[in-house]
Amino acid sequence: MVESIEIRTRIGGENIARDQVRAWEARRAGSVLKKFAARLGTRAMAELMPARTVGDVSGAPLDVQRAALTTLKIELGHAAIYAMLKRDLAISERMARIGVATSRGSTKHSVTRLEVPHYSAERFAAWFNDLTATNAEAEMVDASPDHYLLRGLPDGRQEVVETTGGSPTASRFLVDYTRTEALTIPVDPDYPIQIAGLAVLDDGLVIGGVRHQFRDRDGTLEALLTVQFPGNLPARLIHQHEWHLAGEFSNWMIAAAPVAATS
Repeated sequence: MVESIEIRTRIGGENIARDQVRAWEARRAGSVLKKFAARLGTRAMAELMPARTVGDVSGAPLDVQRAALTTLKIELGHAAIYAMLKRDLAISERMARIGVATSRGSTKHSVTRLEVPHYSAERFAAWFNDLTATNAEAEMVDASPDHYLLRGLPDGRQEVVETTGGSPTASRFLVDYTRTEALTIPVDPDYPIQIAGLAVLDDGLVIGGVRHQFRDRDGTLEALLTVQFPGNLPARLIHQHEWHLAGEFSNWMIAAAPVAATS
């Protein structure tokens, strides 16, 4: 696939080729598709995808797989997503509560850096913020195979149901972009555009958060993307979420190119 913009990725101090990010995403797409097939069964999958089989989608290019998964999730609807992931969400919430309690305030961060030449940081940030404000569910879900449900709530918070990094189960939480008091992710003064908020459970327990920082530098968007987790989370899951960040934000930047690209 020829993409509309150039995206440079850096994870853990190493430059990562775009093909590597797409290969990671393709593995996740295959895993999510298998989960749908196993949880819903042949009859339900045929009802939801009457024109193609699971095998057809599994053997298709990544972008076709992502589009098929997005359609599948939107057509299922929120209630069916909750039902399909009922056990996952119960387990992940219990583990999140244990993780916060046993971490005793310590945190870890997943950090990914992206650069996009001939692209506006300000325009992209405005486009990204508008996704939640306008409740553009399809665009939010489509950014990653691991996104099951992303939507803006009436109170301004964002509901997220996703597989975080390399976790074996999907999780559900809310992102409150009006609160940052519990974030341990430092503000970099060289990045004037900040998108930050706390990740909380329904009862308000803070389980993490995000601070995504952007700047324009010599005509290039530079993004410093960071997610905060409880400090006892295994290093492997922290690292895998760096790949998750690379995949989802690359796809969002491609989607925003019509308004954010400068040439």
